[in-house]
This record gives sequence, C-alpha cells and structure tokens, in this order.
Amino acid sequence: MGYRISHPQLEIELKFEKVDKLHIHEEIIPEMLDHLTEKIKNDACIKHPVIVDKETLVVLDGMHRVAAVQRLGYQLMLVCLVDYMNPSITVERWFRSVKDGGNASPVEILTKSGYKLEPNTREGIEKLMKERKAIAGVLTSHSAHAVLGQEKNVKKAYDRIRDIELKLREAGYEIEYDTVKDALVKLDSGEVSAIIAVPMISKQEIIDTALAGEVFIPKATRHLIPARPLFVDAPMEWLKLDLKKANELLVEHLSKKRVKHLPGGQVLDRRYEEELYIFE
Repeated sequence: MGYRISHPQLEIELKFEKVDKLHIHEEIIPEMLDHLTEKIKNDACIKHPVIVDKETLVVLDGMHRVAAVQRLGYQLMLVCLVDYMNPSITVERWFRSVKDGGNASPVEILTKSGYKLEPNTREGIEKLMKERKAIAGVLTSHSAHAVLGQEKNVKKAYDRIRDIELKLREAGYEIEYDTVKDALVKLDSGEVSAIIAVPMISKQEIIDTALAGEVFIPKATRHLIPARPLFVDAPMEWLKLDLKKANELLVEHLSKKRVKHLPGGQVLDRRYEEELYIFE
C-alpha cells in the first residue's frame, strides 16, 4: 500500500516498485540518460515519481529516470500509479517541424528515397493514417502529401518515420518536435518549411509493444494526465531497501508533508500543463 491522492478525475498512488518489473515503451536517448544519471546522483534523492500504469507497470512518463536508476544499481523506483484506461488520461503525439533545408523539398527528397507520396488534404492524411494506409504526412503551407504504406503495426510505421527524419537531416534540414497545435502554427506562420504529421498510437498498442519487450522511437507519444505529484524527494538510500520497508518509510515521509494543489500552467523546473500536487 502506498500514499494515495484523490483527484476528481482519477486516483493516484505513490509507492516504490521494483525496477526490473517496469516496462518502458520508448527508446532511451544516451545523452539524456547520461545527464539524468548525474543529476540524480547529485540530488541524492528522487524528486519526482515516474508515471506508471498500475495494471501492467508500463512506464508512461519518466523512462530515462527509470534507466538512470537501473544504471546506478538501485533495485527500486518511485512511481505514481494510475489507471491508464481512465479516459481522463490521453495520448497525444509529437509532429516533426522541418526547417532550414537545402535545395530539394522534403517531398522531393522522400520521393527520391523510394517513398510513395500522394497529394491529399490534411484531413485526408489523418484518415489514411488512422486506417494505417499511410505512415505519415508531409504538410507545407501550400500542399499536403500522404506518405503511403500499408503498415498495420504502428511500431513499424514509427520505425519508418525514424528513417524519414534521417533522410531529411542528411539533406540539410533541421527537425524539431512540437505539439500538433504548435507545429501547425509554425507552418501557417512560415516559421518552418514543412511538418511531418505522424499517426496516433492507441493505449493498447503502447501496452502491447512495451510488454513484448519492444520500444517506439523517441518522441512517439505524449501523455496528458489530469494531475501530477512533484517534489516527493525520496532519499536514494531507500531504493536499496526491502520493498515493504521502503513503502512504509515513504508513506510516513509523505504523511508529514503539506500538499499544495496548483492549477495547470505552472512554471517550475519546466512548464506543467496539468494540475500539480506539490509536497512541501
């Protein structure tokens, strides 16, 4: 049993879980892992829990922190357990914003690389991606092309999106990752040359992929949850303890703290769109 928080839209439970029982669903970026490993060592505590589905122990947010704790040799990790199938938790995506390219357009580059592109509308591309008849879309201010491909396995579709990113980078383009809304604003304002639209991934596809021991490419998913607990500050030495003892200490530790409930949009160590529970 852990420390529970009741939010109007979902129940949150803070506790320790064994690291080797957690399942990540996106690739680990070595540079980010190096940075977080050093940061956790310097902090000497786990400040924020990772977000985990309570039924499957699939990590929804915080995969690099899990990998960092594993690298440091600890057996436990601080988690925030949620019901992933709760409709208040949603899965969004990261569009690829393409800027500062060479002489050839993204459509030309991908066509020369062997991809079949077909003119369409933004709405039509979304429909094709949903039906798994297109793996991506290339949108510019004056055109829209579907990158055709009958890829029923969305993980494999994202593997091909990795290749698309590589081809564009090799041609001299810079690629940034933006929310769908921000990417479209950049495109319509002329800030970027094009955007690569990518397909939605369902919760079940994320779970199935993670439990199969496979991972999506980085920046495949963006999870939005109603509320997030922060600044738990669990001492690192607890990560070496017996699971039952560690959870007893955690509940005692948090029961002594004041919990401040803040609305979304706060800027702390970064900007948080969701509501926050701050432990003080």
